[in-house]
Amino acid sequence: MPDELKELLSVNERFYDALQNGDMDLMEEVWLKDEDSRCVHPGWPILIGWESIKESWKDIFDAGGPVKIELSEINAEVSDEVGWITCLEHITHKVGDELTTGIAQTTNIYERRHSKWHLVLHHASPVPMRMKDVAEEKLQ
Repeated sequence: MPDELKELLSVNERFYDALQNGDMDLMEEVWLKDEDSRCVHPGWPILIGWESIKESWKDIFDAGGPVKIELSEINAEVSDEVGWITCLEHITHKVGDELTTGIAQTTNIYERRHSKWHLVLHHASPVPMRMKDVAEEKLQ
């Protein structure tokens, strides 16, 4: 695997570590902190610019954030100074006393600036779950 692809996958792992652990410092390390950044959380309108994105992550973390995130179907590509990763996020949240799981189809786009990858777009769209899938998730 080429080094640039390894670096891209590594920064993507740090993004999900920040999300999983509610780590705002790590989240700030990963993102490009300017008006070029964009974020679409599942079911949310687009957020434009680092300041609005940062506030959204603070709100998500203050609300408890996800209990667990597992990724599947990870695909990564690099072309010059841009890299993108698509994946499925299997997101577990605590709602009251119960755990609920949802799935989001996600695209993360990174730009390399000053020899370092920065997240410039995180777009996660909810994937509807069939009733059979919901029943299987509750059993696990």
